Amino acid sequence: LFQGVWKTIDCGAHWTKLVGDANSNDVNRGMTWTLAVDPQEPNVVYTNSGYGSNGLFKSTDGGRSWTDIWSGQSQPELSKAFTYNFANVIAIDPSDHFHVLLTFHEACRAPNPATCIVESFDAGFSWRIIDGEPEWNGNEGQVIFFLDDSKTWLWGSQTNGFWRTGDSGATWQAIPKMTTSHLQGSQILRTQAGSFFAAGADGIWTSPDGKAETWQLVADTGPIVGGLVSDGAEMYASTCYFGGFCNPRYLHSAETDGKTWTALTSPKMSQGGNLGYDKAHKLLYTSNLDAGIWRVVVP
Repeated sequence: LFQGVWKTIDCGAHWTKLVGDANSNDVNRGMTWTLAVDPQEPNVVYTNSGYGSNGLFKSTDGGRSWTDIWSGQSQPELSKAFTYNFANVIAIDPSDHFHVLLTFHEACRAPNPATCIVESFDAGFSWRIIDGEPEWNGNEGQVIFFLDDSKTWLWGSQTNGFWRTGDSGATWQAIPKMTTSHLQGSQILRTQAGSFFAAGADGIWTSPDGKAETWQLVADTGPIVGGLVSDGAEMYASTCYFGGFCNPRYLHSAETDGKTWTALTSPKMSQGGNLGYDKAHKLLYTSNLDAGIWRVVVP
């Protein structure tokens, strides 16, 4: 916690803390739980500074320098909708890397409803505010993902569960019984066949098409799933992501299956974390709050 942003260029053998320009201090003094890398321009990185500067920052040079793209200073008018401008989770549109969404870790101020989402079509230079449903509680972490196109999103929070929109937030449909924990970095993946798998509070949820009525819980895949990635053939998940309530299991299942998940052999750790897969080197990475970052070679 509060360790700043670190970078490796040798598959994790060595790490360097990014302490370049003045804005790096603003980034590093917070908890940087959101970290999104542009899929087309890997030197473009977005991160937040939770319980520090609270805003959203962007780097175009691999983390050597940072630009404030959401705060009271960079967005003087839109930021009035919030008290702290506590940036939470950012999502990058897979089909348009200039299109990004941002949720917050605080409630919106009146006359907006309690939950607001912001959207940018120019990689964070300008934004628009999207009001959430009137009954949503905005006072907690919120996750958001793109589904099968630029207008179809999956939003979730601990209190309100998961909701789907197919029209860029104009209308929302609740997904029955599907919930997330008080997470910041839970993950979602889409298989090559087109099915979705999402990390949920009680386990892994799956849908053949991402529609609200088709999501189902996969039995014995919880609790508190955080990490969820695929190497194109095999999917991997981590559990017990938040709060130290249990010892994590690391699970895997073939993309062609998805119903049967079995445990990987791993060291005993107190909390699970996000997962990352390096396709070029066939390495699977996991972050763990108390045990640091680990990696394993995937056969």
